[in-house]
Amino acid sequence: MTPACTVSAGGSLQPEDHLTEGASSSTNPERETEFEKMLFDIAKEIRKDELKSLKHLCGDVHRLIPKGDLENKEKAFDVFQCLLEDNKISVGNTEWLEELLKSIRRKDLLKFVSPFSSKKT
Repeated sequence: MTPACTVSAGGSLQPEDHLTEGASSSTNPERETEFEKMLFDIAKEIRKDELKSLKHLCGDVHRLIPKGDLENKEKAFDVFQCLLEDNKISVGNTEWLEELLKSIRRKDLLKFVSPFSSKKT
């Protein structure tokens, strides 16, 4: 079963008791904070129709997040936090984020992702 997406009162992800597949214990906490801020900034730019498409892509198309977990997500940042929590995106692991932004026709937002990407273009 996929873990629930929870956020602390301060707005950051709750620490996990164990590492999920692909997670790294050596990630720089400051870099993670910068990554979350970048996600927040991108989320502010996503319109309601784009959020609907983003949720459809994450649930129905790519099955990154269970549809039940997506139903109550009203902001793109909430969707991004689920992807973070499920270790689908992270610092140096931005492929899904990039693909999703391209799919909702927001390539203009990729410039914010590039500093965190493992790909060198």
